[in-house]
Amino acid sequence: MREHPDTPSRTEHLALLQDLAVLAGAGADARTTYDRVADRYDYLRELWIQWVGGEAEQAMLDDLTATLSPGARVLDAGAGTGAMARRILALQPDVELTLLDLSPAMLEHTGDLDAERVVGSVLDLPFPNARFDIVVSAWVIETVPDPLAAVREYLRVLAPTGHLFYTFCSLPDGWCTRAGSALLRRAIRRGFAGDFLPEQRTPWHDCEHSHRIRFRGGLTTEIALRSCCSIGEPVLPPQRRPRSPRKA
Repeated sequence: MREHPDTPSRTEHLALLQDLAVLAGAGADARTTYDRVADRYDYLRELWIQWVGGEAEQAMLDDLTATLSPGARVLDAGAGTGAMARRILALQPDVELTLLDLSPAMLEHTGDLDAERVVGSVLDLPFPNARFDIVVSAWVIETVPDPLAAVREYLRVLAPTGHLFYTFCSLPDGWCTRAGSALLRRAIRRGFAGDFLPEQRTPWHDCEHSHRIRFRGGLTTEIALRSCCSIGEPVLPPQRRPRSPRKA
């Protein structure tokens, strides 16, 4: 990933996250949190993409490039200030775009977009079954109490041939990555109601129609599902034990 001359250092990045955590107010609910940071959210998001989330988000954009078609009905679930929606329209301007977010203040920043705006929760989408051809959700499910319920709602509103793409913060695998990202993870949890999902809380379905890609040592994840995928317990495939060598 290229660095621009005016790109802040990692120390400045983490300091900004901590400052915004204080601005948001520790312990605030998700809607209050994002209403408070709406005016500065675009800057924060750009830092996140530059330093941490870029590879996962690019994987989602690659999936969208291969999937978007004229006239597609697209839901941006947890649209925020419209950053992902703008990327979608750049890839395919002729789509029927719906933006949903829990924060009215965030949606106020999407006035330049030709889209329907809906204030609502990803845990209870105000749409009928099979309403959309594509559902996109960037950095959202880790901010809700029940990520599994959110993904089930995404699948519910997908058309029979629909596609679902989502990115989220995930708990790194190795102790070294966990230790190195501790300050970042603490700032996200405190200020932005965001968790880093461990394996056992990762909602996905392992089949030929899906994929899960982890980046930065497991710190971020991108998942693609189809409408035929079912999400339930267990959400991850069982661990396979190595076979014991046969005795001669």
